Amino acid sequence: MLCLGIANISARATWHAVEDGVLWTAQPEGVVAADVAPGTAAAKVGIRRGDLLIAIDDRPVQQVSDIEQVLRDAVAGQNARYTLLRLGTREVVDVRIAPIPSGPRALYFLLASVGIFTLLVGGAVRLRRPRDPATLHFFWLAVAFFGVFTFSFSGRLDRLDWVFYWGDAVSMLLLPPLFLHFTLVFPDRARRWTAGPMGHVIIPLAYVPAALLGIAHA
Repeated sequence: MLCLGIANISARATWHAVEDGVLWTAQPEGVVAADVAPGTAAAKVGIRRGDLLIAIDDRPVQQVSDIEQVLRDAVAGQNARYTLLRLGTREVVDVRIAPIPSGPRALYFLLASVGIFTLLVGGAVRLRRPRDPATLHFFWLAVAFFGVFTFSFSGRLDRLDWVFYWGDAVSMLLLPPLFLHFTLVFPDRARRWTAGPMGHVIIPLAYVPAALLGIAHA
């Protein structure tokens, strides 16, 4: 799990999502520019709404996913040759691929560091007292905090990126009920409504909203 966290940090540090500034949509005649953001590279080279995209770097474009694949393989600052069809005339333009604006990157790395520290603390506590059930619950709570703070998909949408995405989503769903459960049973002391039969009903119910949200999200 720690290795996955480090891999996620590395992915966020080395990979940047890019765009061409055009909203492409699938139409019966092919892939058409539905909107062009002003000030982007596509707007500067003259791509207009309604232009039909035929190819990128001589690679045929038949669906929007073809463009997404090209952009996933591209890097910021790279030029891509777009072959367009406009009013029956074929035009070729060079589009400079630009990075997608993102929020402060330093905040993610700070939160990821907190998540890794939390995981290490949870693991250390569990190793020191392996027979104490409370330490196992604390460990899983630390894992949930780690997942929320450290896992964050980068936008590459490859298999590893989907692991980061679902790790973040599952951790976000489980953190509230795990924390509530932890506060109800720790420290180990008698509570009429958690130690008795009522507790066997209340505690599992705390996880029901997370399960329902997870099913709806999937």
